[in-house]
Amino acid sequence: MRKNTMNAPLQLKVNPENLVHSLKWSFTNRTTYLGELMQNARRAGASYVAFDYCADTNTLTVTDDGCGIDSLETLLTVAESGWDVELIAKEHAFGVGFLSALFACRHLELSSKGGCFSVDTDHILGFQPVEVLPVTDWNGLTEIRLVDIANGPLENTLADLATGFPIPVHFNGVSLPRPNAIDSIGAAEFVASPVGAIRLINLLDSYRHYRDCLVYLQGLPVYRGYYYHIGDTTYLGNIVHLDSAQFMARLPDRDKLVDEADMIKLIREAIAAAVESRLMALKTALSADDFLTYFPVLRECGLIRLLNDVDRLPKELVSRIQRPPVCDTDLFGDFLETVDQPITQSAVKSGQVQLVTIDDYLTADGALRYLLAWKKGWVLVDNRFDAGHWVQPYLRHLSQEEVQCEILEESHRAQFQGIWVWVTAVFCQRYRIQMGADSVEIEEHGTYTGNEQDDIVVIPCHETRGDVLEQVSRFCENDDDY
Repeated sequence: MRKNTMNAPLQLKVNPENLVHSLKWSFTNRTTYLGELMQNARRAGASYVAFDYCADTNTLTVTDDGCGIDSLETLLTVAESGWDVELIAKEHAFGVGFLSALFACRHLELSSKGGCFSVDTDHILGFQPVEVLPVTDWNGLTEIRLVDIANGPLENTLADLATGFPIPVHFNGVSLPRPNAIDSIGAAEFVASPVGAIRLINLLDSYRHYRDCLVYLQGLPVYRGYYYHIGDTTYLGNIVHLDSAQFMARLPDRDKLVDEADMIKLIREAIAAAVESRLMALKTALSADDFLTYFPVLRECGLIRLLNDVDRLPKELVSRIQRPPVCDTDLFGDFLETVDQPITQSAVKSGQVQLVTIDDYLTADGALRYLLAWKKGWVLVDNRFDAGHWVQPYLRHLSQEEVQCEILEESHRAQFQGIWVWVTAVFCQRYRIQMGADSVEIEEHGTYTGNEQDDIVVIPCHETRGDVLEQVSRFCENDDDY
């Protein structure tokens, strides 16, 4: 009969040896130990950390000039970091990382202020006692030698880890580049933010993605935006060094943030705020023309409202019609040209310049409004401006106005029934386009009234170019073959 143990108290128990051996498979990368040894040197106040690899013996020696290790027993105690309370609270040092070094090699030798030992890592991981010898004349260096290390991209990994690290990192006597470290770049290039220090992208570079970022925590990379994963790119975007008191990296590798999606959202919000602050400062410091050179980033970051009181318009949003319109500018060429001089607020308010918008789709709505605007010399606006921009009251929205086409001195009509189009062709001396009080007569360019406006092609007597054909249809198959 089974003994009744229902009233016996239960208690969580741990098999420490099995737990430690299981932790070997919790590290995502075999080279995790490199970052951990770098962090230990930094936390010890070292001025550098050096990695020297001997291929003949497959041995890696790590040296730093920090304060040294007082207690080697603490070093070999899982979940006990040995750091002071303030550092543990600030950097979440849990005392797990050194395990990665034990899993990374066959034999480990260590020498520091608190003593030295030389032992196989299986001996340590088997919970066997390790003999520690005293160091009577310590030279101020902590040296860790890993023998028969696991294969891995040693130099490339160190080079990547060093890019934002706050102290110099040497490999085989050569100092590795640290292009994103605060001390290497210069602290003045970083701005304070609620998440940490941010170095902004060059805002005049319209080819960048302004929200993309490379994020460091305690000097090591924990997040790479999309553009950092493209080949061997040297993309220099937004660099973020997080406040380690607020953010935590996922154990044991510490190469990704806990709650990454939520944290990256906070980081991007901080970047957006920093970009806005920088642009507002530039707006105060620069002339209107110079500030408008930042239009691409204003558009990309949703900050068009900063243009509301700038007394001229960005060239990217205004254009002039230079010839009759076409329904497909990729196939038939663009009929618009950028303005050569900025459109000023005074010119618009005085009526010297008439600004218009046209939203017509040529094959449906026809070309009449475009032709009228062209002949009148009106300036076409791509209205991406904020609702509070000064330009809004002066915009004439032609697509919201009724347009009429009066055929003058018609000679004859004919039905054209082709493979692509079926229209009525009207031949005449000229035709008049009218919108409200504005009108123009045209005798040298044909026009298409649109398939929703009687489907008429008007051909005046002096038409010679045939532009109207490019208003009627794209002449493309379903697979886009012309």
